[in-house]
Amino acid sequence: MHEPSRRIPYRTWPGALAVLLAIAAYVGGLTFWNRHTPGNRPLPVGQTVDAGQARFVPAEGWEMDVSRSKAGQSLMLFKGSHKFLVTTQPWAGGPDGSLLRQQRLMERGQRLRIDGDVSDFVTSWGLQGKTFAYYGSKLAGRFWQVVDLQRKSLVQIDFYGANEGMDDALTEARGMLDSMDLEAAQ
Repeated sequence: MHEPSRRIPYRTWPGALAVLLAIAAYVGGLTFWNRHTPGNRPLPVGQTVDAGQARFVPAEGWEMDVSRSKAGQSLMLFKGSHKFLVTTQPWAGGPDGSLLRQQRLMERGQRLRIDGDVSDFVTSWGLQGKTFAYYGSKLAGRFWQVVDLQRKSLVQIDFYGANEGMDDALTEARGMLDSMDLEAAQ
C-alpha cells in the first residue's frame, strides 16, 4: 500500500505579521496626519481673500474651512454655526437660470422655503445681482448671485446658519458682500 505523502508545513505567520504591521502603519499614519492637519485656518484681519475671480475682506472672527474650499472655485468661511460660501464658475445660459435651479434645489432637495420674492441688490463697489432669503426648521439663510456677462462668469454667495445669532452674522455677511469685487487674478 501506498503511504500518503506528508506535506511539509510552511510558516505563514511572518507574512501575516508583515501585512498586519503595514496596515497598522498606514492607518496610524493617516490618523496622525488627520490630527495634526488643521481643518480650519484663521484669516488675517483686514486682508483680502480670493475665491476664483471674486475677492473680498472677511469679517473679523471668520475662519476658512479648508476641507470645504477648493482653490480657484469656492471658499467656505464659518463663524460659530454660520457659514459663508462663495462659489465661482463659468456662466452659461440666461442670468436667471442658475438662480431658479438653486431655488428648486433648496425647495425640493433640502426642504427649505423661499422667503418672499427674488430682489435686486447693488453693493458699494457697483456689484449687482439677485438675492433671496430662505429658511427651514433649524436654519435660515440668504443667497446672492452675480452674473458677469463681460467675463462670462457666475458668482454665488450662500450665507446660512442657525437662527440663534443670525442677525449679527447676517450683518457681517452683508459687510463681506459689500467689500466684494470681481477683479481677482485668475
